[in-house]
Formats: sequence, structure tokens, C-alpha cells
Amino acid sequence: MHASANSTFSPDIRALLRMQGVMNASHFMSVPLLALYMSTTLRFNSVALATVMSANMLSAQALPLIAGAVADRFGSRRLIVLGLWLRAVGFLGFGYATDVTAWVCFAFTAGSGVACYEAGLYGILARQPRASLSDLFAANNQMLNMGTAVGPIIGGLASLIDVRFAFVGSALLFGLLGATVLRLTVEALETSGRRAVFASLRTAATHRDLWRLIVVSFPWFFLFPQLYVAFPLYAGRLAGPHAASAVYVVNGVIGLAFMLSAKRWLVRLNPTTSTAYAYLAAAIAFSSVAAFNNLAWFLLFVAGYTVIETTMLPALETMTGSLAVDGSQATFFGVLSATGALAGAAGYYCGSWLIMNATSLETWTAFGSIGGLGFAAAALILPKTLLRTSPR
Repeated sequence: MHASANSTFSPDIRALLRMQGVMNASHFMSVPLLALYMSTTLRFNSVALATVMSANMLSAQALPLIAGAVADRFGSRRLIVLGLWLRAVGFLGFGYATDVTAWVCFAFTAGSGVACYEAGLYGILARQPRASLSDLFAANNQMLNMGTAVGPIIGGLASLIDVRFAFVGSALLFGLLGATVLRLTVEALETSGRRAVFASLRTAATHRDLWRLIVVSFPWFFLFPQLYVAFPLYAGRLAGPHAASAVYVVNGVIGLAFMLSAKRWLVRLNPTTSTAYAYLAAAIAFSSVAAFNNLAWFLLFVAGYTVIETTMLPALETMTGSLAVDGSQATFFGVLSATGALAGAAGYYCGSWLIMNATSLETWTAFGSIGGLGFAAAALILPKTLLRTSPR
């Protein structure tokens, strides 16, 4: 397993991985600019900003509960295409809408696209041989980081002319990706083991180990949205609007460099162990931001956060894929995502309120305490699923 390389995956899997890189580049052309554009250009207050971001996140994370079961029953290709085209509509709307209600609607549309896209794609990835899951999700994260490194640079250049060019550019790229997926034959990767929608949902809802994993993942789902709210707003406050793009460039470049240098080690590392230590590192890193109020230190923190993120996400994905019952893989990912939406919504509202109203000390120690809570949960709960989450 540890010697696996991307070339050992099927051609369609390799195509999907490459698409992940382009998709994330399109995503991050615009995402670094959203919070700042809403707060500085459109003059949305913290509640309006959090409502827009939460509408996007809730639809992106709650709808996979149904979308995953649909993908398990009927296949993934059309769902992936629909997801990409819905995202195109949403980002196109960002380029033209100016009032809160319209932004909420387009954010919900774009989030629904994420739900359909990820339900289909992760259902396919999780159906691959379990012994290859660690390597596969590490390669997936590597491609995502590549897109994160490139996207903000393109978006930043477009914003020098007009920030709305970045939104429209993302929309066009999502549309082209959707047309490209129509040519793939991914259904051949998932023709066996299809289960009825309600049977898949019932299987996931009654799976004790999945719920243990969900409890452990809650603190991460709270912290992760800060990449889209607290990080760009704090960087913009320190050094102006272009500092927000710098956050994502650092996030992508460090993530890609870390994955390229440490991929073999990450694949060998037990995901339950890496999750616990990632939470401990998050508790320390987030708390440290309060000690130094300057952009250089914050970007150094972002680099450390990126290593944590690059460790945490493949670990959670590997454990979910390993726990998933055959024929219900997309549903398991959908249940994890949907339940995490609750913590994610709390993260958006708390993060935007803290960064706009609380002191730096209060804000970053609050985030650090959430990381500490995650470490305690991982240390106490994950060992109970240790054997079952090891790829086999």
C-alpha cells in the first residue's frame, strides 16, 4: 500500500483527482475575496456576512445527507455535473448581486453545488480498495492544495481590475468542468453494491463507530470555517485587502509542499493518532496568534495551520471511507458532512462575531480552546474505533 502512486489508480480516478485541483483553483479564485467584498464594498454587517456564509455552508454540508444516498443508488456522474453547474450559477450571481437576500440565495445555490459534487465524487473515491484509501485521500488532498496555491494568485490579479472578474471567472471554469465530466465513464467504477436510498440512510444512522467519529470531528468542523471568515478578515485588518489572498497562497503552497514531502509518512501514520495530535497542535497554534499582532506572525500561523489541516482532512476521510458499508459509501460521507454543518454554522457565526467585536486575545484563545476540546475527544473516543478504521 505504501508504495502506491497516483499512476496505480485507474485513468478515470486520475482524471477525477486532476479535476479536484482545477476545481479548487476555481473555488479559491473567489473565496478569499468574498468576506472582504461583503464587508468593505457591500457594507454587510457581521450578521449578514455570517448568514451568507452559513447559507453556503449549510447547503454544502447538510444536503449531502440526501445527495450521498442518491449517488449510492443511482450513480455519481450526473450528480457531479449538476454540482459543478450549480456552483457556476452561484458564483456568477456573486458578480452581479448587491443585496443580502440575493447573496444568500446565490450562496445557497453554490453550496448545493458543493453538496452534489462532493457526494458523487467522494462516493466514487471511497469505493476504491480499502488498502489504497490512505494513499488515495492523500493524493486527493495534494491536488486540492495545488488548486489552493494557484487560485488565489489568479483571483488576486483579477481583483486588481475588478473583484467581480474573479467571481465570473470561477463561474466559467465550473461550467467547463461540468461539461468535461460528461465525457468520463465513472459509472463503471461503481456498478456493484448499489443500495436503496432509505437502506443506505438507515445503515449510516445506526452505525455506532460513524457517530463516534462524528463527535470527534465536531471541533474541526467549527474551526475549519475560520479559514473563510476569521482568517481573511483578520489579515485584512492587519495589512489591507490583498493580505487576504496572501493567506490562501500560503495555505496552498505550504499544503502542497508538506504533502509532497510528507505523503509517505502520512499514509503510514494511523489516522486516529494523527487526528489527536493535529487537534493538540491546533490548540497551541490558534492560541499563539493572540501573542503577536502582526501579519508576518499570522502568515506563519497560517503555515502551521495548513500542516494541521493537511494532516486532519485525509485522516477523517480515510476513517470515514474505512468505516463505510459497501454500497453506502457516499451516504457515510454525507452523514458526516450533514452533522458537521451544525458545528460549521456555529463556527461561522461565532468566528465572524469574535473577529469583529472581541479582542484578539479573546478571539484566538477561544479558537484554541476548541482545539483542546477536540484533542480530548479524539484521545477518549477514537481508540474505540482503532481496529475498524485501519484500512484493510
